[in-house]
Amino acid sequence: MSLTADAIEKILELAPIEQVVLNGLTYQTKQLYLRSEPQPKVFTTQTLVSLVELIQKEHGHGRLNDLIIHVAEPTSVDVYSTLREDLGRFHIYRADAELPYQDFGQYRDLEKMVINLKSTFVQSESRDELVKLLGSITEEAVKTSTDDGISQTVTAKTGIATVGKVPVNPIQLLAPYRTFVEVNQPESEFLLRLQNGPRAALFEADGGAWKMKARANIKAYFEDKLADLISLGSVVVTE
Repeated sequence: MSLTADAIEKILELAPIEQVVLNGLTYQTKQLYLRSEPQPKVFTTQTLVSLVELIQKEHGHGRLNDLIIHVAEPTSVDVYSTLREDLGRFHIYRADAELPYQDFGQYRDLEKMVINLKSTFVQSESRDELVKLLGSITEEAVKTSTDDGISQTVTAKTGIATVGKVPVNPIQLLAPYRTFVEVNQPESEFLLRLQNGPRAALFEADGGAWKMKARANIKAYFEDKLADLISLGSVVVTE
């Protein structure tokens, strides 16, 4: 009686596991598979406050004795368990910041630029000065502007009925909402450019250094809110 391939495979499965040592290395006749543990479903939220509340409430439950908070990006934070016996980690929580849309590098008319500055940038003296400048420029003024590649000059209203030439500082220090609202929004340099229309655009000019500041601010937030658990060694915050 001939055996089918399936029958032969079944017999091999039932055979005992044998080990062979060759050149100091141990081999076995069967491949073993690690039985997977139940994985928690990642709980996603939009705020850092929610992460703190979840950690404080659920810390110590089952495998959640020790946690790692990873500030992956200015807009995202992940919380993991420490290493398990199988060298894996549970991905437990995640926070994704809800932020207003920013189109840096795109020209828009001055009215829309002013609205954008007032609604999606942190109030500051430099922001208010820029809003004031943009509000004083007329279409005719921008058409007569001069641009030497470094700075720009426009004709703008300098009083109720006075019109004069106003130099435009090309570098503006501004703080748009780019990270979680619970932490300080990092200021960074932007290059302001004006076009006929009149239109204006802001170009990021800090090489992305603001991201390092934002991550540091988020890390400091957790270090303050979870100071007791961190001091016990139960929570680690890393970038």
